Amino acid sequence: MKAWQLGQRRGLTDLQLGERDTPMPGPREVRVRVLAAGLNYRDLMVANGDYGRDLPATRVPLSDGVGIVTAIGDGVDSVEPGWRVIAPHFVGWHDGPYRPEFFAADLGVTVDGWLAQEIILPASALIRVPDALDNATAATFAVAGATVWHALVRFGASEAGQLVLTQGTGGIAIFTLLAAKALGAAVAITSSSDAKLAEAQQLGADYIINYRRRPDWAEALREATGGRGVDVIVDTLGFSALGQTVAAAAVEGRIATVGAQSGHPTDVGSASQGALIGKNIVVKGIASGSREMLIDALDLAAEKELRMPIAREFDFGEAPDAYHYLAEAAHFGKLLIRMD
Repeated sequence: MKAWQLGQRRGLTDLQLGERDTPMPGPREVRVRVLAAGLNYRDLMVANGDYGRDLPATRVPLSDGVGIVTAIGDGVDSVEPGWRVIAPHFVGWHDGPYRPEFFAADLGVTVDGWLAQEIILPASALIRVPDALDNATAATFAVAGATVWHALVRFGASEAGQLVLTQGTGGIAIFTLLAAKALGAAVAITSSSDAKLAEAQQLGADYIINYRRRPDWAEALREATGGRGVDVIVDTLGFSALGQTVAAAAVEGRIATVGAQSGHPTDVGSASQGALIGKNIVVKGIASGSREMLIDALDLAAEKELRMPIAREFDFGEAPDAYHYLAEAAHFGKLLIRMD
């Protein structure tokens, strides 16, 4: 079978297409024939050597995908051949609170991921995909679905009548928009592109702010909402923009910080302690979510017939092109790689 490998991780040119024997599942494992895989910003960081340490050159990347179960190992009675399945990228985080040791089994980083024709996964991690969801949505769902559910619902307690802010137009931001609207909340979204903001409006965004036109986007948002602050913020910008994120928040606001696309994860927060205390704001770091959270997100998507917007599809042999397109940050929604 064919599989892409990270190589030396000095950049996207190091990605290598290799041949491997078809893997056989061990006890409590299953083999999955991959139908499609999705890209996340973390995959770009992994390929560039900015995420994960001491990874072998043979590591198969990508944390998101969907496939068909083709073989099961000894002791597996929870999964059947023919099922269409996904899995959380932390395959050991089934439920309960987060623990750092979950990084020891992180798909596409510390264990092989989805960018191969066949992969081995622990049976306990798998989730059967509802028939209501298409392959494109399923293949790009696990990382965004688990992360957003953790941020928006488990932590943010978002509900009807509240105002949610999502930043940018990548997969996390767009699924935040879709999920928050499905839960009955109003949604504000920021972007530097009027065209992308128009697409977000078509998906239900109530307030759109072009931060290139209004660098003081927090003030622009408060103007647009009559001075109302935001109840729940799914923060993809990071701590270099935390001052404005806090300024946009309401009293008792909840900020779930999941990314650092405006800077780097090592950035120091730009908000003062007084700003946080003055509004009694809670800030929580979100390291994805559990299998249980992913199931809840998947159930919502199936019930409300949510579809992840796919900006562009690539063939399996075009995987490096997909990475380069991701690096350009010109997409709306997700990028998909389909198997040949």
